[in-house]
Amino acid sequence: MLDPKIEIKKLPLSENLLRYYQERCETAEQEYKDAIDAFDKCKIAHEEHHKLAWDLQQRLQEIADLQKDLNDTQLFLTEERKRFMKVVAENDELRVQELQDRRKIHYLLSITGPLKQDDHSISSKESQDSRVKDPRDNEIESLKLMVKSLQSQLEEQRYGYDEIVENLKLNYQACIEEETRRRQRDADKIQELTNKIQRMENVFRENIKEILQLKKDKMTEERRINEELASLLQEFGDLKVKYHEEKEKNDAIELEIESKIVTKYDSLISELKWQNDQYEGELRSIKFEKEQYEESSNRKIQILQKKVETLTNNYNNMKKRRNYDFEGFSNDIATLRKQLKGLEKQILKYAPYDDREYRLMNIAKENERQIDKVSSELRMLKAPLIAEKEESEWGFNSCFSR
Repeated sequence: MLDPKIEIKKLPLSENLLRYYQERCETAEQEYKDAIDAFDKCKIAHEEHHKLAWDLQQRLQEIADLQKDLNDTQLFLTEERKRFMKVVAENDELRVQELQDRRKIHYLLSITGPLKQDDHSISSKESQDSRVKDPRDNEIESLKLMVKSLQSQLEEQRYGYDEIVENLKLNYQACIEEETRRRQRDADKIQELTNKIQRMENVFRENIKEILQLKKDKMTEERRINEELASLLQEFGDLKVKYHEEKEKNDAIELEIESKIVTKYDSLISELKWQNDQYEGELRSIKFEKEQYEESSNRKIQILQKKVETLTNNYNNMKKRRNYDFEGFSNDIATLRKQLKGLEKQILKYAPYDDREYRLMNIAKENERQIDKVSSELRMLKAPLIAEKEESEWGFNSCFSR
């Protein structure tokens, strides 16, 4: 039995088959490019998502650091407030002690003062009684001051502790909100990952279905191709037998035709030889005429080259002479302009205008007009030189074009 693979390799490639495989290759290349583009887009989106996640993580870390710094600052403020309250208490105690000392000193000074007269014994007695009462009153006053200072300290401490409690409440509330947001982010992330896993599972399921369907289609296609191949091989065998039969018939017909053609070609060859001899004579005459024409053309070219050389030399000489004349005229004009400017400066520098200076100004203007006239004459002289140059270039180009 014949092997299908070997028979397929022996089959010649048809144009339709080549076109089919070319289209398949182009389609595969386009699908590959589309897949690469889609992969690049996914890669860019993934990089952007990763960058945003990294920025968010950095911002969260910065917020945590700032929260920690805020807590440290609040703790430091609380400690500073405690120190301040301690200093205030010490200051109040010193003020009370200072007041007590001042009153004691005042009392002692009043006791050691001079005694009054006898006729005022009653008043002295009353004053003595008041002096006896003074220390108690002073003690009461000092106690009242201490109570006031303690009340103010307690009020300040209460205010400070209320502020601390309020800050602690705010910190607690911020921590609760941060924890709630973190839990919400974690829940959203878990939900997103769950959805992503579900999508991936669905994609995998669809891909598996497509792969199984493709395998099934491939098997059916291979079965169909094998059946078509078997039928084609059968047809190929039949066609091969017919080909051999037709080839034998064609060989016999070709031999007969060749014999007829040989007899016909002999007469044609004799006729063609006669025509060839005739054409060779004409070709020799044409070659002789061509040689004569080439000799005359070479002589004309040599004459024209000599003319071109003479024209080129004349043009170069005229160009040099024109350049020298133009350079001399330009230098003369420049010197005249400098002298004119210097003369104008001297006229304007030394004195107001009078008749002599007006004449000098008129002379200067006349010189300027002469300079303009010389410039126009130079341009007029330059025009024929340019025309001569163009004419020589045209003659040179026409000679070489011939």
